[in-house]
Amino acid sequence: MLQAVLVWVGAVLALGLLLVMALGPVIVEVDSWWYERRHNRKVRKAAARNAEARAAQRVPQPVA
Repeated sequence: MLQAVLVWVGAVLALGLLLVMALGPVIVEVDSWWYERRHNRKVRKAAARNAEARAAQRVPQPVA
């Protein structure tokens, strides 16, 4: 009985490991896509903050 349980556990673990190894490149691609998305969001926010700071520093010129 114990041997049957160990065989099934081993088979499930082996199949799980096989799936993770087969999906490894997909997992890496998705992770890099998420990283790029977060990075681009941070860049856009920083650009917006810089634009707001530059607009706040701009002093209107009097009309002569």
